[in-house]
Amino acid sequence: MKRFLCGSIVVSLFASAPAAAALVGSWTVGSGANSSFVQIEFGNGNAYLYDVRYDGAQTGRGLFDTIAAAQPGFFAFEVITFSFGDALFGISIGGDTNSGFGNPPLYLDYWHYWTRGAGDPSWTESFVGFGDRTVSNGSWDGWVFDSANAPSAVPAPGALAIVALGLAARRRR
Repeated sequence: MKRFLCGSIVVSLFASAPAAAALVGSWTVGSGANSSFVQIEFGNGNAYLYDVRYDGAQTGRGLFDTIAAAQPGFFAFEVITFSFGDALFGISIGGDTNSGFGNPPLYLDYWHYWTRGAGDPSWTESFVGFGDRTVSNGSWDGWVFDSANAPSAVPAPGALAIVALGLAARRRR
């Protein structure tokens, strides 16, 4: 069973496969004609989805900057700069927080970066850092902590609104 938070309504949906992460928050931030999605999954199984709006060229890092500007005190991230570029060290959203660069024995406790293009059904591990990745309208960036698995399937942001409207209509009966 997956639980989704849409406004103040919690929606439970049954899935045929067990969920690796539960979507607990979804927001639209920024402004502009283009839209890219950022999906973040913490080690505790909580997932968050952002629909980031922008104009012009944008990077994966720029998406994070837009989210942080829209949610100060709620969304924060830490980057460590190396000679080869920036590395994402930690993310905090509300009460969820994870950070690390991979420690023994499994070396999985770090933020794994996944991408997919608009309309692509499958995630691909990114071979560039988020500061070097140029996103495009409809693209997805996925971040998973403490797992080598691709991000979990989540409903499209519009699907959450439709489910919430259906529940609201049922309550009125």
